[in-house]
Amino acid sequence: MQTRELIKLIDTALVDIWENDIKDDWENCRLLKEDTLKNAMYFHLRTKLGALFDYNNIRIFTEFSNCEFQGMGKKVDIVIARVNFNAPDTFLGNCIKETLAVIEIKFKAGFASHKVIEQDFQKLREYAEDIGIDAKLYMATIWEYEDDEVPWLTETEPWAQGRLTELNASYKNDGSGDIQFYTYRH
Repeated sequence: MQTRELIKLIDTALVDIWENDIKDDWENCRLLKEDTLKNAMYFHLRTKLGALFDYNNIRIFTEFSNCEFQGMGKKVDIVIARVNFNAPDTFLGNCIKETLAVIEIKFKAGFASHKVIEQDFQKLREYAEDIGIDAKLYMATIWEYEDDEVPWLTETEPWAQGRLTELNASYKNDGSGDIQFYTYRH
């Protein structure tokens, strides 16, 4: 399957997972902190796209720092990549044929500073600008804070245009205590 088609299928699945499965996990108290959110994303991706991934040699890696990310001193929360297990030195991470999606995840209580979340946007920007990663970028954020349904990046950012999708969740800004899960594509 062609790369662009795979990226579109992954994108559609990620948005559906965020707005339905992760929201359901939240409502059923299955998410505690950032690692459980990461685990839930991994689980739902494998459940929804497992056969497609197997057929196209696609794998999901967490806390990834190999390949083009090596030397940055940072780990990507989730990388979805096409692999080639016949490549030499596959043990060293050289099996990555192409990176399809990069996902940074934040799950913060309302009293946490928004600056912690903004640091992950900076990481995504560095992936796009400094190492030229040619993949779809995602920022998945649950911020337990009352907020309007708005994107984190409010200004037009050239690096984000057509590449970045925000998967956001926060409490509605109406005092109801209800949480909203929404998506914003740049």
